[in-house]
Amino acid sequence: MHLEGILWGAAAMLSWGVADFISRSIAHRIGVLNTSLLIQAIGIALPLSFVTVAYVDGSAPAVDWGAVAVWAPLSAAFLGGGYMSFYTGMHRGAVSVVSSASSAWLAVTVIAAVVLFGERVSVGQGLLLAVVLTGILTLSAQPTTRTGASSGLLYGLGATVGLGMALAFLDKVTEAAGPMLAVLLVRTLSVVPTFLLITARNEGVRLPKWGVGLLLLGVAGLLDAGGFISFNLGVDAAPIALVAPIASAHPVATVALAVILIRERPRSLQWAGAVITVAGVIALSSMNGG
Repeated sequence: MHLEGILWGAAAMLSWGVADFISRSIAHRIGVLNTSLLIQAIGIALPLSFVTVAYVDGSAPAVDWGAVAVWAPLSAAFLGGGYMSFYTGMHRGAVSVVSSASSAWLAVTVIAAVVLFGERVSVGQGLLLAVVLTGILTLSAQPTTRTGASSGLLYGLGATVGLGMALAFLDKVTEAAGPMLAVLLVRTLSVVPTFLLITARNEGVRLPKWGVGLLLLGVAGLLDAGGFISFNLGVDAAPIALVAPIASAHPVATVALAVILIRERPRSLQWAGAVITVAGVIALSSMNGG
């Protein structure tokens, strides 16, 4: 039954979904760039602990540092850009639209694997990519929600490209360094472009000034990293074809929180686009994993 893998996949889904929602509240108070920077920085703690233990007990894998030097900076650059685009969309647009659109990163990862690394796409995968594109086009049909607020779709698409390319290159880093060290290196490097942009704008790094804000920031950072760790543990305990579809449903948790807690009201066509996109991504992750 692979119950352990299913539970880890569900943990990843909930971790990412809740972290995405919390980040919206933080971005409203300290800005998008600071939110992106601090959540990524906090998220370094979990993979760092795993890597430290592995080196202490001698179980750390051999590392191809030449390959790491090529792929890790590429993955980090796209990851940093993807995070900034995502948090900007969550700050300025509709959570339901941005979260659903950004979930299509998997489609970008598959396409990148085909174009850059020579992998092949089956007929079924091609059809599901078309389904995801249909969902995105449906989301874009109406640029505002029922309240007249911007949908934030373009930021969601920016996050899709950034995260999709980052994870395509992360796969190469993982081959060279193992899963935990790969996550640690890429997440650490991904802080750099955000920090440089903050410095160039003379904004300075800012923390929330209120106690609850600091708590939420810490929770979001740990949940975000916890999603990566849970996913890795899940695929170690069960086939990725079983774990990936569960984990990739994280926009469901984010959208549910947006509807319940902040009374977000997407338009009917936006609901349809969100359902089509997320369903297509879940199906694609299952087929891609198999």
